Amino acid sequence: MKVRFGLRSIGIVGVVAPFWCLAQPVSDTIPHTVVSTMLHNSDSLRALSFEAGPMKFVPFVAPSYTPEMKFLLTAGGLITFSFDRRDRNLLRSSIPFSFGKSTNGSTQISIKTNLYLREDKWRITGEIWSKDMPDNYYGVGYGNAYSTTKSDSTTLYHRNWRRLYAKVMHQYKPRFFVGGIYDGTTTKATELNPVMQADPYILEFGSNTRNRGLGAVFEYDSRDVPVNAYSGLFLDVSVTNYGRAWGGLNEFWVIDLDYRQYVAVGHRHTVAWEIRSRSCLGDVPWTELSQIGTPWDLRGYVWGQYRDELMVYSMGEYRHMFNRKTPNERGSLESRWGFASWLGLGAVAQDIASVPALLPNAGVGIRFETEKRSNVRVDYGVGVKSSAFYVTFYEAF
Repeated sequence: MKVRFGLRSIGIVGVVAPFWCLAQPVSDTIPHTVVSTMLHNSDSLRALSFEAGPMKFVPFVAPSYTPEMKFLLTAGGLITFSFDRRDRNLLRSSIPFSFGKSTNGSTQISIKTNLYLREDKWRITGEIWSKDMPDNYYGVGYGNAYSTTKSDSTTLYHRNWRRLYAKVMHQYKPRFFVGGIYDGTTTKATELNPVMQADPYILEFGSNTRNRGLGAVFEYDSRDVPVNAYSGLFLDVSVTNYGRAWGGLNEFWVIDLDYRQYVAVGHRHTVAWEIRSRSCLGDVPWTELSQIGTPWDLRGYVWGQYRDELMVYSMGEYRHMFNRKTPNERGSLESRWGFASWLGLGAVAQDIASVPALLPNAGVGIRFETEKRSNVRVDYGVGVKSSAFYVTFYEAF
C-alpha cells in the first residue's frame, strides 16, 4: 500500500475553508495576498491519500452548516478504482461516504456509488441515507412554507429517515442508456407539535410511512466525465411506481425530468446549466412530495421546507479552476484550486399552471482537486430567508 503525505491535507482544507468563508460577506473582495499565497503554494497542497493497487482512498474531516441540521462535523472519504485497469477509456468508479454529527443532536450517514463496468456498457449508481434528527415541517405548498413561523409549537418534530436507492443502466448504443430503478424510503416521525398533529396530510397518511418503488429510466449522456463535466449533454427521464405490490404503504407515481449541459469556455473553465422537474401523481404521502433545498439543487434553502406535488427549478453555474504561474513538481501548470458561482430559480406547486411564486437562489463556492477531475466543494448558498454551507465531493450537477 502506498501512502502520500503532503504539507496540507484535504481535511485541513475542509476545516479552514468554511470558517474563512463565514468571516467574509458574499459581496466582500477576497484579499489579493491571500489568493496569491494559496496559488503560489498549491504545489505543496496535497490531499492525504492512501493507494493500494488500483484503489485510492481520500479521507476528510470538515464542518458545515445547514438550516435544518445547524453546525455539522462530518468525517468520511472518497474511494476510487477501476474495474478494468487495461481499459484507459473506462471511467473510474467511485464511492463517496460520510458520517456527520451536529450541534442539535442530528446524526447523518450517507454512502453513494458510481460504478462503471464492462467497457461502460453497464453503470450502477446508488445511495444509502440515514438521518436521525430534530426537523421542521412547514406543511404542504408555497404558502405554508413561506408564512409558517418556525417554532417548537408550530414546526418542530423528530424525524428518523432511511433511504435505499439504486439505478442500473445499460448502454445499448453509444451515449444512449436504458435501465431500472429501485427506491425505498422509511420515515418515522415522533414528538409532533400541535399544528403538525392537525395537518391534513399527517391525518391522512400518518406519522410513519414506508414507500417502495420500481421504475424505468432513459438517459442520453455525452459528458466527458460525469462527476465533473467540462463539456457534453445529459438527459434523464424516469417514471417510478410506488405501491403495495413492492412493499410500500401508498400508491403513487413519480415522473422525473433532468436536463444538463456543459460548455467549456477556457482551459478548465466551464459554464453549466440544469433544468429539472419532479412531479407526483396519486396518493402521495407528505414524506415523498417533491422538495427543494438539497445539496444538489437550490443550495441555501431548508431541505423540506418547500414541498408539493411538483418541484421545478433551473440553475446556471460558472466553474473556474486556476492555473499556476510556475510548473509544479510534475511540470503541470494546473492548480488544484478553483471556485464556482451560480444563480438559480425554482418553485413548488400542485402543477405547472398554479405556481404561486418563484424561489430565487445564488451562491459561491471553493473547489479543491483531490485527484484528476475529482473535487471537494465548499458551497455557500442563499435563498429566501435562509442560507447554508455544504462540504461534499463532486459538483452539484
